This record gives sequence, C-alpha cells and structure tokens, in this order.
Amino acid sequence: MEERNGYFAVHSQGLGHATRSVALARGLLERDPRLYFLFLAGSPALDLVVSSGFDALTMPPAPDFPAQDGVLRPVWRWYRDYARYLRTADRFMRREGDWDYYRFLLSDSELASVREAVRHGVPTALLLIDFARDFARDPVSRAAERVGNFWFSRLARRVDLILVTDRAPDWPNVKRIGPVVRRPSASRDQLREDLFFRKRTILVTAGGTATGEFLLRAAVKAFRELDLPDASMVVVSGPKLKVDPAPGVYTYGFVPNLQDFVLAADLVITTAGKGTVGEARASGTPVIAIPPKGHAEAERNAAELGYRFGDVGRLKELISEKLALGRLPPVPTGNDQAVEHLWRFLEEKAPG
Repeated sequence: MEERNGYFAVHSQGLGHATRSVALARGLLERDPRLYFLFLAGSPALDLVVSSGFDALTMPPAPDFPAQDGVLRPVWRWYRDYARYLRTADRFMRREGDWDYYRFLLSDSELASVREAVRHGVPTALLLIDFARDFARDPVSRAAERVGNFWFSRLARRVDLILVTDRAPDWPNVKRIGPVVRRPSASRDQLREDLFFRKRTILVTAGGTATGEFLLRAAVKAFRELDLPDASMVVVSGPKLKVDPAPGVYTYGFVPNLQDFVLAADLVITTAGKGTVGEARASGTPVIAIPPKGHAEAERNAAELGYRFGDVGRLKELISEKLALGRLPPVPTGNDQAVEHLWRFLEEKAPG
C-alpha cells in the first residue's frame, strides 16, 4: 500500500499541544493505516511524541512565559522571544522541509510550519485553543500583542481548515470542536494495580513548563499539613521541574502516559492546562485547577470550574472537599468530531 505522508507540527511550549496531537494522530491512523506522520517538535513536546511511538524531526524549542511564584511577568518579553523563535524555526523549515514528499501539514499551534506550508501551497489544517491571544496587561505588552494577533489573522485566512476548542471568529475555514484527550491504556482498576496506587491518591501535575512550580510546592505543603493516613500524593513535575520525595509523596519527572495517572487517581491538582483538565473530566476524576496569575488561557479554564489563582491558599480545604466527592460522571470529549473534520480535510485536499 502506498503511504499518505504528511507533517504533524507541534508547538513545544508545554505538553498540552503534544498530547492532543498524539490523540488525533492515533484517531486518524485508525481511519487509514496508510497515513504516515512525521512530527515536527521541539523539547519537551518532542519527548512525548517519540515516547508515543511516532517518528519526529527535532525543531527549535519555543520559549516559555516568564513567571515568578506563579505570576506571569509582562509578556512583551515572551512576544520578543517568540518572534526570535519564529525566525529560527522559519530557517529550519526552509532548510529541512520536503513538501514534495510530505503532501499535507497538520499543525497544533506551531506557526512557522504553517507559514512555510502556505507559502508552498500545501494543504494545511491548524488546531488551536484560542484564535487570538489576550495575555497582555501593560501598554508595551498590549502593543506587541496587537501586532502578533494581526500577523496571525492574516496567516489564518490562508489556512484550509482551523479547528478551535474555545473562542474563534465565524469564518468559513473555522470549525469549533470539544476538548481532545488521549484514551487511557487500561481500566481504572488495572491502572491502579499497575501503578501501585494502594491508598486514595492525589495526583499533582505542573505540565511541561516551569510556571507551575508554585502549585507543586503549595500542594505538597498542604498535603503534609493535612496528614491523611489513608491517602498518598503522586507528583508529576514534568521535564523542567524537580520535587524531592517526602513521606507519602511519590515523585516523577516526565511521564508519557499522564492520562493513565489521571484515571487511576482519586483527585487531580493541576495548573489548569486544557489537556489535563480535559483528561480529568473525561475520566470522571475530581480536579482542582489553580492557574498561574496572568495566564489568560489557564485562568479561563479554571474559572469554568470555579477556581482562581488565589485558591492556592485554600488547598487544604479544597483537597479535603474534593476527596470526599468520589468519582464523577465522565464528560464527553471532542475527539471523534475533530478526527472527522481532519479526515474530511485529508480526503478532499490530500487524497490517497
């Protein structure tokens, strides 16, 4: 059988884009095993993609938001660094891109590859959480953000398909979808056995950036002060942070199957990233979502569940309250809807 070859580019700020991309790639491969995706990703997204069984080409890493103690600093610095990243990634794509062999591009928020694919007339689908950024809180950052949003809107009009989970304009090439998450690898009972979760288990995760260090520190402190003999805490600090183990606190760095930990746990504490919140709700696991202050996307995710940055000071109360809930009804995901949109795009624009 002839393969249908394409790129799947992943924004490498954190791990949420990579988890969503892996879920969609697997869904598309179930539709057509002839599909072949060469992922384009920088660290830490690259590690998750490769550990999920996909081939990847190493791209330059995207910058992290500047933050201290859970509070984002003026984001004009990030826009400056991101502009530098785009120039570096553009040079990479012009040097490494093979648009004759890879006949389409799927991109989860990675824009250098989108710009190059559009320039070559390659069918392109873009996955987004929000259409426009609104992180700026000071005049300099607002000016930089306006320029960035204007640049992106001009590029987006030339993309064949845009899938958006949150806010988006009513354009012909834009489709709204629900949250996309990875499927767990086994039943909850089996995962608890495999992961040695013998007690009620609190999972704390900071995602793929260093911004969530404030939450890891506060969660461990609250757990130790609660002194729950029938509970344990598992901290997944991600690739950029480290937490020292303590009595009843078990630590991991990067794990490629966080969705399994989420299902197996009795409570998830997270920085309100779209991926982890989506996986918790799809698994029926209660969640405490504390966003970094000034991170507009995480703040919206947290607000939907009734949380804000200041709740970090209420973790002892919240942990006790949420552990008492038990399992919740699973919330439907947007996986099937997103895969269907992408499948139609591929059949129309890049048929086998």
